[in-house]
Parts: sequence; structure tokens; C-alpha cells
Amino acid sequence: MNRKTVEVFHALMKNGWIDRREDHIIWSYADDVEIQEELEEFKSVMGIDLFRAGDRLYMIPTQDNDLFLKNNVDYRRDIKADNTVRTRDLYLMNYLSIYLIYLFFNGEGSDPLCREFISKEDFVALFTEHCKSVEKTSLEGDDKEQDYSDNFRQLASAWLGKLGNGDPTSQRFDNKYGIVNRILNKYKADELFDVGEDDLIRPTRKMKDLMPYFLRKDRIIEIQNWIKEEESNAANQ
Repeated sequence: MNRKTVEVFHALMKNGWIDRREDHIIWSYADDVEIQEELEEFKSVMGIDLFRAGDRLYMIPTQDNDLFLKNNVDYRRDIKADNTVRTRDLYLMNYLSIYLIYLFFNGEGSDPLCREFISKEDFVALFTEHCKSVEKTSLEGDDKEQDYSDNFRQLASAWLGKLGNGDPTSQRFDNKYGIVNRILNKYKADELFDVGEDDLIRPTRKMKDLMPYFLRKDRIIEIQNWIKEEESNAANQ
């Protein structure tokens, strides 16, 4: 195997991406046809995908990757949640994370970004209204939709049961702001979202670069459609 291929893979493993402006030598290696062919072998063996966005080349773990995929134990460690935190709260945080992404990236066409920022206060308010809509559909709807919808309704009820007022910097799991701040801490560590001193949530360049890749995935599209459908059902009742 070409040594330059190993150097490219090492750079991807170290940073998660290669930037042409920051390391033009490694970038030139990645542009070589022979090295690209060898990287294809790495992709299949390691369970990764490569995605080019402008002057960056990203490495993305796939479902076949057993080195980077995380379970609930890993997730608890990432958000600093001990064993007293209920598993339902972990799923609630995933639900909230998906909704945050949806608020920023539900546009049409090649650029799905539909807003530049949102305040924590507005985010909490929007998700609360969404959960009220989901719960209303559950209480008043006569027909049962897909099985997974019931699980989302339970998570919506769990969110509505959280304390709504208090310290916006809270880290408590019984508080809406606490749940949001735990998620934002993880997103910041993963370089996906930033929260400025103005308390505004903004997607990072990495997040903006990667969303076109993930929006090609059927799972994300289904989640977007489900959220729209739930809100439409509630509005029509």
C-alpha cells in the first residue's frame, strides 16, 4: 500500500476531515487516483464513508463501523449522565436533537439550511409546542398511525413533564433548559453547533457541510416527514 494513502487516512482519523487550505500536501495526496482507489478499500474494511464538501474531505462512520458507533453507555458518558438518569430521558434527548436539526435543515433543494440561528428560549418554546401537538394527536386521534409514533408521543409527554422555568444555564435532567444544555454541550464537543454569549444556537461549518450527505439518507427524510405529519394532524383537529 502507498505510504501516502496511510498518511491521508491518518489525517482523517486524527481530525475527522482534511482541509485543502490547512494541509494542501495531504489534500493533493487525496486527489491522486491511485490513492483514491486504495481509500476505497479502507472504506469497505473500516466501515467508513468519505464525503467532499468544498475544500474539505470528511470521514463519516457508517452503520457497519464497530469502532465509532456508540451505545447508551457511551452516550451517558458523553452527556455526563449517571445511572440515575432514566433511559427514557436519553431517548428524549435524541428526539430533541433531531428536532433541533430539523429546525435548521428542512429547506428544499441543494441547500437545506433554512435559518442561521435560534435562541435557546425560542427553541424550548417551539419544541414544547410541538410536543403539545403530538400529545393532542394522541389524546384526540381516532386512528393509530405507525407503531413508532406511540413511542414519540411518550417522549413528548416526558418533555412536557419537565420543569419549564428556572436557570437557563441549568444542567438538571428534570428541567427543560437542563436537557437542552446537555445536548448543546455534546454538540459543541462534536463541533456541530455553537452557542454564543448572546445565547443564540448556530450550526458550525462542519454541520452545514455534512447535512447534504445525511439528508440523502432515508431515515432522516422519514423523520422530517413524520414531524410534518404530526403537526399537520394536530392542526386539523
